[in-house]
Amino acid sequence: MLQDDATAHPFEFHGRGGEYFRIWIVNLALSIITLGIFSAWAKVRTKRYFNGSTFVAGHNFDYHASGYRILIGRVIALTLLLGYQLSVVFFKPLVLVWVIVGLFVVPWLIISSIRFNARNTSYRNVRFNFSAADMEAFVAYIVWPIVGFCTFGLLWPLAQQKKDYFYVNNHNYGGRYFEANFSVWRMYTIFAIALGLMIVFLVVIVAILVPLVPLILHKGNAGVAAAGHLLGLIFVVPFYIAMGMIAPLIHTMIVNLVTSATVFDEKHRLQSTMSPFMMAWIMVSNALLTIITLGLFYPWAKVRAARYQLEHTTLFITGDAESYVSEVFETQSAVGEEIGSFFSFDFGL
Repeated sequence: MLQDDATAHPFEFHGRGGEYFRIWIVNLALSIITLGIFSAWAKVRTKRYFNGSTFVAGHNFDYHASGYRILIGRVIALTLLLGYQLSVVFFKPLVLVWVIVGLFVVPWLIISSIRFNARNTSYRNVRFNFSAADMEAFVAYIVWPIVGFCTFGLLWPLAQQKKDYFYVNNHNYGGRYFEANFSVWRMYTIFAIALGLMIVFLVVIVAILVPLVPLILHKGNAGVAAAGHLLGLIFVVPFYIAMGMIAPLIHTMIVNLVTSATVFDEKHRLQSTMSPFMMAWIMVSNALLTIITLGLFYPWAKVRAARYQLEHTTLFITGDAESYVSEVFETQSAVGEEIGSFFSFDFGL
C-alpha cells in the first residue's frame, strides 16, 4: 500500500534513435577495426548514453565505468572459456574438472558483473551498490535452477522468485536497500499462462497438420519426403513466431510483478505498468525490422524498447524528494562504500 503523502514520479526517456545510431555506428566500426578490443569502451559509451537519457523527478542517471576494467573482465572470461574449449579438444577427462570449477566460478562472475554495473551507476551523484555473498549467488543461479529442472519445471516459478529476490534485495542506493516481496503463487500464475499459451499453440499446429496426413499417406517415398519437409516448415515457422511472442509476454509480466513489488528504504515504491502484448509487439517488430534492414534498424529498436519500458515505470516517493536525496548523499559520504573495488569487473553477464 502506498502512503497518502507519496508522490508519483514517472520515468522519462529522452533518447532518440538517430542520436544513438551515430554512437552505435562509430562503436561498431571501431570494434571491427580493433578486432573487438574497442567493444569494451563501446559498452561504456552506450550505457552512458542510455543512463544519461533516463530521467526521474527531473534528474538523469549517469554511468562512470572504465572501458579498461570491462576489457580486463572480458579477457578473464575468454581465458576461462578458452581453457574449457582446449580441454574438450585435447583432454576430455579435464572437462569434468572445468564443470565443477564452473559451478563455483560462475557465481563470482555474476556477482562481480552486477556489482560493477551497480557501483558505476549513479543518480544525482549518489552511487548504487550490490552486496551479496558468493554462496547466495550459487544458490540463486545454480542450486535453484537445478531444482527447477529436476522437478520437471514444477518448482521453476519458485526458482525464478529466488533469483529475482537475490538480484533486487541485494541492491542499494546510498546504503538504503531495495526489497522485493511477492507471493510465489503470482509467479506460478505467470508460468501457468505461459503453459496455456503453449498448449493453444500446439492445438493450432496439430489442427493445421492433421488434414495434411492423408496427403502424405497416399504419396510415394519422394512425395512423403517432400510432404515431410513441408510439414516441418509449417511447424517450425509458426513455432519461432510463437516463441518470439510468448517469451516477451512472460518476461514483461515478470518485470511488472517484480518491479511493482519492490520497495526502496521501506517507504518508496516502484511500479511497472507495461502491456505484455504491446511489449511483445515491440520486440517482434523490432526483430523483423532489424533483419529486413540488415541490422541498421538496431539503434532505433533499442531506443524504442527502452522508451516503452521506462515510460511505463513510476517511482512513488514518500515525503520531499529533494531533502531525501540530500539525506542519502550525506549517508553515502559517511559510509564510504568501496565504489572502486579492484575485484569488480564486468564480464558481460
